[in-house]
Amino acid sequence: MCNPIEGCFSVLKARIKAYLALHHDDMLNVSYGEKTERRKQLLDRAAEHAMSCMDLGLVNKMAWHCALSVAAAIRGEPMEYGT
Repeated sequence: MCNPIEGCFSVLKARIKAYLALHHDDMLNVSYGEKTERRKQLLDRAAEHAMSCMDLGLVNKMAWHCALSVAAAIRGEPMEYGT
């Protein structure tokens, strides 16, 4: 990975998915006609909850990871998935 934003977004998505998994019943136990609005509210709460993971430490970690990947590519080292 050579773009730190991709890593940060991946962490954010994982946090949102974890929140949604914990609140799965909130998404299903709604009356007819309210499902779209309730899901929107749940996604808003999930995003607000997950944003706390987006901090300078995460950005620096992802930037460092990308810098190491670019340096390895310049040296001609083979790229491995998942590193």
